[in-house]
Amino acid sequence: MKIIILIIIKFFLISALFIVSNGDLHLKDSGDREVFFNTYYTWLGNMFDQSIRIVGSVIDLKWLPDNNFNQS
Repeated sequence: MKIIILIIIKFFLISALFIVSNGDLHLKDSGDREVFFNTYYTWLGNMFDQSIRIVGSVIDLKWLPDNNFNQS
């Protein structure tokens, strides 16, 4: 369980570092910090929305086999 939590934390930290590096943001400036938080929260919201779509698609799948097979 601890490993999963560490992997999730590492994922969020690396994604934050990608946002900072790709946006050439300096977090010491309040304007850049505001851009970072807005971008990061938008990314989190998009990731949450896409996760909901994936889970919904998985739930809608037909998981049980058909009962139309021949029994001899």
